[in-house]
Amino acid sequence: HELEQLLSPIKVEEEKIIYDKKIKPILEKLGAPHDVSADNVILKEIEAEIFYQLLLSNPIKIVETDSVPQIISSGTGIRIKPKFSASVGVRIGRPEKAAARLMKPPVHTLFPIGNKGGMTRDLVKASMGSEFYCNIFNRTCKNCNIPSISIKCQNCGTKTTIEHTCSICRSVLDAPFCQKCKKKVPTYSFKPFPLKDRILAAQEKIGVRVQEPFKGVMELINQDRIAEPLEKGLIRQSLDLTVFKDGTVRYDATNSPLTHFKPAWIGTSIEKLRELGYDSDIDGNALASPDQTIEIKMQDVIIPLESGKYLVQTCRYIDTELIKFYNKPAFYDVKNTDDLIGHLLIGLAPHTSVGIVGRIIGYTETHVCFGTPNWHSAKRRDADGDADSIMLLMDSLLNFSRLFLSDKIGGLMDAPLLIQPVVLPHESQPQAHNFEVVKKLPLEFFEDTISAKKSSEVKSVEIIKTRLETERQFYDYYFTHTTSALVTSRSRSAYSTLGSMLDKFDMQIRNAELISAVDTTEIVTNVITTHLVPDIIGNLRAYGRQKFRCTSCGRKYRRTPLLQHCVCGNKLIQTITRPSIEKYLRLAKRLVEKYDVGPYLKGRIGTLEDEINLVFGKRSGDQLLLTDYN
Repeated sequence: HELEQLLSPIKVEEEKIIYDKKIKPILEKLGAPHDVSADNVILKEIEAEIFYQLLLSNPIKIVETDSVPQIISSGTGIRIKPKFSASVGVRIGRPEKAAARLMKPPVHTLFPIGNKGGMTRDLVKASMGSEFYCNIFNRTCKNCNIPSISIKCQNCGTKTTIEHTCSICRSVLDAPFCQKCKKKVPTYSFKPFPLKDRILAAQEKIGVRVQEPFKGVMELINQDRIAEPLEKGLIRQSLDLTVFKDGTVRYDATNSPLTHFKPAWIGTSIEKLRELGYDSDIDGNALASPDQTIEIKMQDVIIPLESGKYLVQTCRYIDTELIKFYNKPAFYDVKNTDDLIGHLLIGLAPHTSVGIVGRIIGYTETHVCFGTPNWHSAKRRDADGDADSIMLLMDSLLNFSRLFLSDKIGGLMDAPLLIQPVVLPHESQPQAHNFEVVKKLPLEFFEDTISAKKSSEVKSVEIIKTRLETERQFYDYYFTHTTSALVTSRSRSAYSTLGSMLDKFDMQIRNAELISAVDTTEIVTNVITTHLVPDIIGNLRAYGRQKFRCTSCGRKYRRTPLLQHCVCGNKLIQTITRPSIEKYLRLAKRLVEKYDVGPYLKGRIGTLEDEINLVFGKRSGDQLLLTDYN
């Protein structure tokens, strides 16, 4: 039908072809430049000549079973090929992420505090009471007769011992098993601990004054309830750092593969790159300009600038820890992000237990961590938008302990139990072996695409798989297309900068309406079906199963006590409220009214509104959303 319209112009002149204005969308699809008048569209010069020679110089017979390129080819005698052989419609693009890895809620130290520290789990507040009890490892100094969390007593310096007390016969044992009761003896107990004295001693040793709140954990998750030294938490607090469950300080960033870079892209000087082993560019020329293209080494990484600043703080934490706590010399002695270049880090995927060593060579303003495909694959990642954590190698060696990890299923995941110092391409996943390393794609490759060959049958393009077990598996990776910049003018996607979910969804709808290839109604239907309706139903169900929380101590109740208040005497509040249930209801109503999503979805949204009104009562008036004014 569209071809028939192109074959029927209003007027054909010497260097001009005039069409009715209704074929403008067809010309836009073809990418043909044209002028627009009041009622017509006009092709001029070279575009008019091409259209005339292909479509109008000789009569073209339209055969319904043939494609448009076949029809034009048969009519002109010129072989016209499709621009591509096949296309796949997919939803791609995931918002990048780069942020410090925090526990929920964030804490400064792995020390159990229970409900003593209030809502903020403040160790300082807990230490102000007359006596502090906690569930902790049974390690005691026999000389001072006081509990300890260290191998050596902080008072007298003698080695502390582990006490094993049978919970049945109360016998004190040397081993964690009672032969008399034939039971395993726990290595921890709920007992008094001199928290205030320990905090004062830690302050004096480190030379840092504790600030409120000094946050600990509700309870320890490891089998023996082994706590972390308070001194480490004090140093972290002074540097605005938090700790993860395994004792390390981490930063999360989205993965992105990279094989080449220019010094100008990463802000690293030529002199520094030479120190790191980069002597020449991809053409073998000596490295002298920041605009030369360089092949990145197998385990070098380029990290977000924000993560670099965070890791500088981590370096200061480690150096202070070495000097003040371990009485050793500083290791990093870095003052800024430039000093951090060349140091080693560990990349770790959440579902694995092996950290992969990498070397920092520069920074970008993006929220992604650039590394070679093999480096990401060594972490068992496909670089498809997932985020992994990075941590300093020294932090993992010094502060990580398997004893901090949970003994439950999955407790050993997302922890650097092993460290892989060298990445070997043949040990990476097969996905990392299936990308091309050539300077240009041969004609044979494009002919193979037209015949729709399987990728495994294409032999004209060299891939990493063909280089495995050879020296060139590590270097001489080439590329087919150059670029002038590593990032665009916008270093972050709009999704990650927009505030509320309503703003993000409104932007998605506006973009969908601008793109002719996207069916906006289908997008709206999918969002309502897969996101809005399940969210409203799930929140309504959760409301009926919710717990009640004390505003003072944070204690939660499955049911409201008969006294209508907490055992501490303070007020109880709901954990789920009406606004959180119907936060997307008004948006859903507006969408089903504006777009033709069908009677079923309209009826379902109306039914959900009726159910919410039955539970809470009908509102007298609804507050308008910003998106209602569009």
